[in-house]
Amino acid sequence: MNPCILAQPPEDEVGDGRWQSMHNRYVQEAQTTESEVLFIGDSIIQQLQFSTIWAEKFISLHCCNFGIGGDRVENVLWRIQNGELDFHVKLKAVVLFVGTNNTDCTPHEVFEGF
Repeated sequence: MNPCILAQPPEDEVGDGRWQSMHNRYVQEAQTTESEVLFIGDSIIQQLQFSTIWAEKFISLHCCNFGIGGDRVENVLWRIQNGELDFHVKLKAVVLFVGTNNTDCTPHEVFEGF
């Protein structure tokens, strides 16, 4: 069975609830923000918000950054299915970057997860 198509949250290996807390914050932000562009994915997306290019190019576009370090395709699928795309305004664009952490999967399996 392809793990990339089975939407699920990651196992909380540390037991700190960090991932679920971030997801809950993103769901709340989706329901209250006026953002028109969503960046969603793993740590590469997450870290983008701390870059110069984010400050220079993306902040003025009213972007949200819903990146979570360590996320796999199946984790982002779960987040999407559980409220992170439920914006109260219509999004103009979604930038998705995920699959980097699915090193145990084939490229075809990662693609199927999209």
